[in-house]
Amino acid sequence: MPRSFLAELAAPGCKVPVRACELESSPVWLFASIGEYPVYDEVAYDAMIKDERRMGAYHDAVRRYAPGRTVLDIGTGQDAVWALAAARAGARHVWAVEVIPESARIARENIKKAGFADRITVVEGLSTEIELPEPVDMCVSEIIGTLAGSEGAGSVLRDARERLVKPGGVLIPHRGATAAVALDLESATLGEPPAFPTFVLRYVEEVFASVGRPFDLRVVIEGVQDDPKVRERSYMSGAAEVEPLEFNGKLRPEGVDGAELTFTREGRFSGLALGMRLWVAEDDEPIDSLVQPSSWTPVYAPLSEEGLPVRPGDRFEFEFTTTMSDDGVHPDYALVGRLHRASGPAVPLSWSSTHHGDGFRETPFYRSLFPAP
Repeated sequence: MPRSFLAELAAPGCKVPVRACELESSPVWLFASIGEYPVYDEVAYDAMIKDERRMGAYHDAVRRYAPGRTVLDIGTGQDAVWALAAARAGARHVWAVEVIPESARIARENIKKAGFADRITVVEGLSTEIELPEPVDMCVSEIIGTLAGSEGAGSVLRDARERLVKPGGVLIPHRGATAAVALDLESATLGEPPAFPTFVLRYVEEVFASVGRPFDLRVVIEGVQDDPKVRERSYMSGAAEVEPLEFNGKLRPEGVDGAELTFTREGRFSGLALGMRLWVAEDDEPIDSLVQPSSWTPVYAPLSEEGLPVRPGDRFEFEFTTTMSDDGVHPDYALVGRLHRASGPAVPLSWSSTHHGDGFRETPFYRSLFPAP
């Protein structure tokens, strides 16, 4: 059976051809970045719960800061993991906020079964629209996306700090940032065009349905962060940080950040792998989704369909812009840069990724991923 083939999505109002692949034959494959949309299911929740590095760092931070405090858990999910962890650690009371009605219902059941219904109150809705009886001492959240702010952490936690958390209160996580590294996609995939495994297609369809139309949705690359050999053949530079989010400091969810990547090996530069670095507590080592197995996975930002030849010492300078989409929560991203090589003029390159933009099949990458019917 070939590695990739055409499948079809029953997207809202139309049929959409999409390139798919068999998972067992593909060392590197694509997934939809789903955390920004209300499409979580048992599989997604299970992947988060089984992420030992993520869970361990959060457990340590909650046990350290929750005793004796009032706590706000934003995006508690159906398992109410951090609400329950805070209550077990000795929090006086926990308000657990969840926007998805079914997840809120299941969370209430799980909290009751655990015996904490008197100390945990599930609040259904958006944290930006709720009111609490009084400001809390501590806020915990896992609304950290595949990019540092892609699930709305910047705007949501800024609002929480201003309205729902006492002055000097503690926010978990402590800090986040998006990290960028130059990528040779052809080497990563061993020459095969990247595609969605068939089981991912329903997530793509659900993201389209949540927005109301097909669009050039953000995609992540699975299989790179887990395998040092794949990283060695596909990463072409060190990493640079953009989109810094200081959750316990001056939080800036919008802005422009300049960065530069220097190529360390010869290859074909096709785009960037954009990962997430997260300091759950102030003195923690960061979780780094570019190089550590995690339920967070690097986003692929395509810049050249064919790949541009580069050598060690060549540089890619770029500006990374974060602006708020019209929903006031989820950011839109844009990147504009220039590739400087030892000979020849600089090559301008750009990428953009909106939360729910109108564009569909607007670049060669997306026209290849979603061929015209």
